[in-house]
Amino acid sequence: MFVVLEGIDGTGKTTIIKMLAESLSKKGHKVFITQEPTRTWLGSDVRRAIEEEKNGYTQALLFFADRAEHVKELSGHSQDIILCDRYVYSTFAYQGAQLEKHMGLQNALKWLESVYEPMRLDPDLVFLIKVDPEEGMRRIYGREKKEKFEKVEFLRRVQEIYDYLADIYGFVVIDGNRTLMMIHEEIFQRIKSKINK
Repeated sequence: MFVVLEGIDGTGKTTIIKMLAESLSKKGHKVFITQEPTRTWLGSDVRRAIEEEKNGYTQALLFFADRAEHVKELSGHSQDIILCDRYVYSTFAYQGAQLEKHMGLQNALKWLESVYEPMRLDPDLVFLIKVDPEEGMRRIYGREKKEKFEKVEFLRRVQEIYDYLADIYGFVVIDGNRTLMMIHEEIFQRIKSKINK
């Protein structure tokens, strides 16, 4: 089973994935935790492109290069429960927000989808954890270095695109304004239900 957690910065995705992995392992499931950008040299190049504020096309293509290799790795874990911290929908939301001013959102999403198509590996479940951008910023305030993406106005637009994607792709939308334990429990129960079907 391939499970993805999405959301703007400050939603607690990374912590919740660790909690889910522990809960699922206790139930006897083999769990593989991963993320995008990956921790490979390709993922490092993606982070560098963001840090150096390269244009949206460059960033998107680097994300897809990283993802092409990532998909190959994920295919080797088909017997596991894969928990992925961000996936292609982050590219649609973040780079979509960047490219919107150059080509309009619909054209940007169409282009991003076309690049994704040859490497396509769709998840079984996608959870969109929603928090208000101001709350997300408050939560990450203590981070030593904030990425360019971590700006309230930009995050608000990213959240709007995530909402749009949720309707198209059928994400399970999760209220991220609750405690991490409550969020974990809701997602855990939904994963269990999917496993039992």
